[in-house]
Amino acid sequence: MLDINLQNYNEMLRYERDMDLLRALALWNTTHDHEYKLPGMPKPREYVFDIIKHFSKVFASDIRVNGSIPPDTLSRFHSALFSLNQILGIKEEDIVKAKEQQRYQNSGFWEMSRVFGQFHDMAEYAKKDEISHIITAAVSGCIIGEYLAQIIKEKYGDHLPVDHMIFSRSGPEPVEGMLPESFKLSGNKVLFVDDAVMGTITSQIMVKELIKINPDLQISLMTVAIDPDTKQSGYLDQFSHVYLFEE
Repeated sequence: MLDINLQNYNEMLRYERDMDLLRALALWNTTHDHEYKLPGMPKPREYVFDIIKHFSKVFASDIRVNGSIPPDTLSRFHSALFSLNQILGIKEEDIVKAKEQQRYQNSGFWEMSRVFGQFHDMAEYAKKDEISHIITAAVSGCIIGEYLAQIIKEKYGDHLPVDHMIFSRSGPEPVEGMLPESFKLSGNKVLFVDDAVMGTITSQIMVKELIKINPDLQISLMTVAIDPDTKQSGYLDQFSHVYLFEE
């Protein structure tokens, strides 16, 4: 396991503060319908999805190349999120609420940092199992899914689409999943990616939402951390393949 030194810990704290802004945007997205418009922004909900996608890809690329997220990337991330939160009227109490509604308090990047060396193995499994689409549990799973897709492209030349599902919540419990309006499923072998599976609720919702689109999907699961009860419960048997990291 990788220890987090003081420099990385300080970076994590900066990153997490802005991730709370992103979580607040995702929560805002689940409370506004498709017809909601703002002057100069005809589809603010889709723009939020675009922000999630853009910075997840940028962070994954930075981590893959540098092993960390540079300060200038974090600065752009903060500026974009701060401005959009202001435009959408998201207040400090909304940001606090979004933070408190996380089921698992650690962030995706710092979970995956412990197991960087195993991602090439995961890419090999995904290639062998003919995974055709990656869908992450947003927002903590986003960078992990984008990182895996970039490793797959680097290793095999395959471009796997990656989309990010956000969740409406009742307290900390997700109750419904939401994908971008522009979402198009590629193939019928989907890999769900989450930073941590601490129970079955989130992945159950992801399964339900995707089965609505294609009842014949073959769904696999990859997670960095999983609680022992879920791992031993038999719940994972429903997935075509389960990719777990060794610690």
